[in-house]
Amino acid sequence: MKTFTLSSEGVLARYDYLSRLSPDRWAWEYARRNPDLRRDAEARSDDDVSEMKAPCADIRLLKPRNPQRLAHRWGLMFMPDPDLNGFEADAVWNKHVFPDQVEVNCSPRAPGESCDIWDSTVPICQITHITDLQAREFLLIRGKGCVVQVRCTGLSLLGMEPVRMNLTISDLDAFERKVKAQKAALALIGDGPDLTEPRWTKRTAMLRNGLIALDCLEAGLNRREIAEVIFGKDRVAEDWNGPSLKHSMRYLILKAEALRDGADALKAALD
Repeated sequence: MKTFTLSSEGVLARYDYLSRLSPDRWAWEYARRNPDLRRDAEARSDDDVSEMKAPCADIRLLKPRNPQRLAHRWGLMFMPDPDLNGFEADAVWNKHVFPDQVEVNCSPRAPGESCDIWDSTVPICQITHITDLQAREFLLIRGKGCVVQVRCTGLSLLGMEPVRMNLTISDLDAFERKVKAQKAALALIGDGPDLTEPRWTKRTAMLRNGLIALDCLEAGLNRREIAEVIFGKDRVAEDWNGPSLKHSMRYLILKAEALRDGADALKAALD
């Protein structure tokens, strides 16, 4: 897939981290700008979710203490802090909203047997383990500016018995999408590309510019001023009176608002 660079001058540098986010993290970026979600999030409390450290490794253990009805309305296991971005927030999507999660099946580990997933991630990644009120288990694995949400099946990772994690695909109808998600997740532990310079695709550039437009609208800027932030004053001065740039800005803002506010906004951002 062709990638390219974008200007990171001035305030645009704040958005560079977006280039490495997975689709479900993009969904959170748009969702956290939704005023209705932010209103629901005002009811959240730090006491809603318990947090502990795992005794065996530097892993955070999270578990809701009470039903998370407001979060469930948004397809989330519990309500993250909407002031935290797509890399920082503990946004855990349910399977219906985010069906193409990476899956691992946990089986008994024989004495002396290793677990490649554990050995490859724990030393270099930040790992958060989440258990919901139905005892379903998930992982958020952070590294290289990326976040991977993992759904765990089989034996509990919190049990006394050592387990081995194996990548699995439970939905054969979505086989190709699942394989794509697994390959993307492996970038966390591979050599990977040089991350010193953000690289964008046509799709992620549109999503990034949409978030910039939403933030500019929130700050009271008009369409021309938003275009100046994204494309620079020189280009806007040259092209604004033509049909192309004005039309592009109108489309960008309408698309961004739809991703933020529409009934299928999260699914659209995930597609």
